[in-house]
Parts: sequence; structure tokens; C-alpha cells
Amino acid sequence: MKKLLSILLILALTVSVLVGCGSSAGSTAAAPAATEAPAAAEPAAEPAAEPVVITVGASASPHAEILEQVKPILAAQGYELNIVVFDDYVLPNTALEDGELDANYFQHTPYLDSFNASNGTHLVSAAKVHYEPMGLFGNGVTTKDAIVPGSTIVIPADDSNQTRALLLLQQEGLITLPEGTSLGTGVDILDIVDDGGFNIVGVAAETVPTQLLNGDEKTLAVVNGNYALDAGLNFADVIAIEAAEGEVAQTYANIIAVKEGNENDPKTTALVNAILSADVAQFIADTYKGQVVAIFNAAEESAPAPASLGTITVGATASPHAEILEQVKPILAAQGYELNIVVFDDYVLPNTALEDGELDANYFQHTPYLDSFNASNGTHLVSAAKVHYEPMGLFGNGVTTKDAIVPGSTIVIPADDSNQTRALLLLQQEGLITLPEGTSLGTGVDILDIVDDGGFNIVGVAAETVPTQLLNGDEKTLAVVNGNYALDAGLNFADVIAIEAAEGEVAQTYANIIAVKEGSENDPKTQALVSAVLSADVAQFIADTYKGQVVAIF
Repeated sequence: MKKLLSILLILALTVSVLVGCGSSAGSTAAAPAATEAPAAAEPAAEPAAEPVVITVGASASPHAEILEQVKPILAAQGYELNIVVFDDYVLPNTALEDGELDANYFQHTPYLDSFNASNGTHLVSAAKVHYEPMGLFGNGVTTKDAIVPGSTIVIPADDSNQTRALLLLQQEGLITLPEGTSLGTGVDILDIVDDGGFNIVGVAAETVPTQLLNGDEKTLAVVNGNYALDAGLNFADVIAIEAAEGEVAQTYANIIAVKEGNENDPKTTALVNAILSADVAQFIADTYKGQVVAIFNAAEESAPAPASLGTITVGATASPHAEILEQVKPILAAQGYELNIVVFDDYVLPNTALEDGELDANYFQHTPYLDSFNASNGTHLVSAAKVHYEPMGLFGNGVTTKDAIVPGSTIVIPADDSNQTRALLLLQQEGLITLPEGTSLGTGVDILDIVDDGGFNIVGVAAETVPTQLLNGDEKTLAVVNGNYALDAGLNFADVIAIEAAEGEVAQTYANIIAVKEGSENDPKTQALVSAVLSADVAQFIADTYKGQVVAIF
């Protein structure tokens, strides 16, 4: 019995060693592929991760124009921004309340507060973005001296904009309001102490420019910045304008509004951080030249830190996985997530830790290895996204060309099922061995299946030990090494004898994946992690850093 237990223990330890295979992992056992259906079967192609849609209601100008600049920023994070343009101030709020929108962007907080009070809605500000100074325009009148007493002055009728308009008219000495009138107290047409002889008319804000342009040459109007832009009014002709600093600017800053309770939703966080970016601030400054002013830029303060959404813990092998994840940290931090990277030096523990709930995800393996691991260990792990591919390379200890290979040399290859198949196919590709006819990734093959070994001594070992076996071998020794372990060992890909192509079936089949526990694919943490890893910045880092030794699949 003791002898039997000893044998079983040795076998268990052997299995735990043989499964390690760098970023491109295999199964948990070194048994022939034909005996393990998950490893032998051709893995189905995984569909590209569908982008998460964020639907935002906005008025046409400048809001929708600004949001267009946000699209590529969000796309790089895996979000698709759907902009719905409205031409009034009521529908975008009712649509947000009803759940038809994730957010809207057209209003300031005083208007939102008034709307909530009047309509029983539950909308809140998620961020201040920009301020649009109201302007006093005339139909053919461009200076205050040219204003004709008794003229009609059209202003917005809604509470908050009416207060602003009347304060601007008082600022210019055209009317007198009750003493102490301010943004906080509010005021309307009926409160005017002295109207200066003007006929002051309140209409829906979106119709003010039309009333101005259709009026006579004496007509004046106080127009919201966005409606002035929509109507093509030239701010070079403005008679008077609100200052872009101080209380008015902060009070009437245009906001991202969301339904109460969604302030810290991942979609909200992503949208807010994208719109409060330096690129968007620059676009606003360059495009609107003071007619629209970025509040988050003018305040000379950094954008507010996103609310903490918690920690995402990801297991990874050191290179390139943990290195790539380091580039993901700031992307996730901007969304309110802290990325905790746990580095493993084998291929078993990161999967058992994920199954046990100690990790939110891991990043070190490909789907065939994952499928085989699940089958052998009863785990329930799935792929959330394909990220990159690491071509296997044939290296020699002092040998850098195929012509220099000495017959009878030892060739060390990974022992696990899927990587062993890849290694043997690479050796056959180079004419060093012959495999059974029809051998492919789907059928699988191991050392015992070799038809003609070319006189080489082919040895299977744990994938992570292959570089050590190569470097400790004699000068005749060759090895087929996984890309990440080649990087870890400092092997120079300029000296590679042969390499797998980075295109086609192998690359797609053995793409390294973000793995999660089954059922967590649509978890907010998973979506945030996947979007960040599949960003343009990460793709550029991979290309610049690994120069073809690691290739971004996305």
C-alpha cells in the first residue's frame, strides 16, 4: 500500500510539472492527445468580443460634436458610443429616466434640478464638462449703442436659463431686477423692476434663434451657446456675453447626466473619463474658440478621480503576460479599478486559483490548454477574449542555422499535449522528422506517434524547463521553446533556427486568452479588464516591445 501511494504521489507531481507551458499552454497530462478529446478536437473559433454599447442623448452642437471625439477613446476600451441627437430639452431627460439612454449631455445642473422637481424624475450629474456662455444677439444689431429702445428681447422661458438671461440684461444696464437677485435666488420676467421699455418675451430655448432671425431689425435675443452655434450665429457679432469664469460658469456647466444609482456604473465611469480627457479639452478649445469652454481644463485642476470600483486580481506568467498587464493598470485606474497582478511560474496554480475564486481572471494560456485542463481537473473556466499569439521557435545551443544541426542531436520539446503537437509539427515543417499522414493541430500527436525521428533524440519535458535543458545541454542540443519562456530565458529571436508563422490557424488556435470562471464572462470586472487589454495602447506596446516575438491578435 505504501508503495502504491508513493507511485501515485510521484505521478501527481509529474502531472503538475508537465502542464507548465508559458503563454501557450497545453493540457495537464502528457498522455497521447488521442486519449483526451478536448485537446485533440479542433477548438471552435471564438467570436470577437462584442463592444459594450453606451447610448448617450445630446443636442446637436456642441454636445454631439464633442461626443464624436469621445468615440475613438471609448472604442479603444471596448465600448461603442451610440449618440442620439435631440432637438429639445425634454425628451432626452424622459428617455434617460425610462432607461432608453445610459446618459445624456445637453444641460446644466439648475435645469436638471428644476426638471426633476417638475417631472418626478431621478436624474443626477455625473460630471461637469463645459460651459457655454449665453450671448445677447441682435437682428442686424452688433453693438449696444445700436439697440433701439422699445425693441423686443426674446429670452428662454425655462427657470434657470431665464434667470441667466435676465442677469445678463441687467449686467448690460438694459433692465433692473430686485436687489439681491442672484443665480441662487432665481428670477423671472414678472419680477423685473424696470424693463427699460423693452418688450421681454420668454419662449422655448430652442426657438429663440428662430424668433430672433424672423423678427424685425430691432429684435434682440439672449441665446444659449449651443443654439447659437446651431443657428450659425457669429459670436464675433455678439453684443454682450457672460463671463467664462466664476460662479456662472461653474453653476451652468454642461453635465453628463445619468439616472440616480448609476453614477459609478462602469459605463458611466468610462464615459466620464473619456470626455474629461486632454484630447477632448483641446478639441473644444480649437473648435469653439471661447464660445464653448472646457470647465475641467479652465479650473486648472485634474479631472476628478473616478469612484473606486474595487480590485481586479489577475494571475499571469511573468513575460510577456504580466508585462502587458502593467500597461493595463492606468487604463483600468482611469475607470476606477485597481489591477492586482499575481505572477505564477507554472501553469497549474493560476487555474486552480481562478477556479477557487482567489483570482478574477488569469492570462497565460490558450484555449486548447484550458479545455484540456478543464477535462482533466473538473474545473469550469472559459475564455473571455483572445489577446496575443507567441510563435514557438526552434533554438540551438550555439546553433543558429538549420545547416549547422548535427544528426543524432537531442531535441527538447514541451511534454504537454497541445504544445507537443505544435513542436512536432514545427520539426516536421523543417524536414527534421516525419509524422503520420494527416497530422494536424486538430488530430494531435506526441513523441510516440513519430514515424521517422531523423535520428534525433526527442525528449519531452515541462515547458518552463525547456530553455534550461537547452542551455545546460551540449552544443548539439536543440529545443522548441514557447515564446514567453524564450523571452524569460533571454533567448534572442535573431538566432532562431525556425519559427511558427504568426498568421492563420496556429495563431488563432493558440492565441493567449483572458480566462475567467464560467458565468463571469459578463461581469463588470471582466468587461473592464477585456476592454483595457484589447485597447490600441496595449496593441502598440506589444508591437513596440516584442517586435514580432509576441503578436497582438486583436
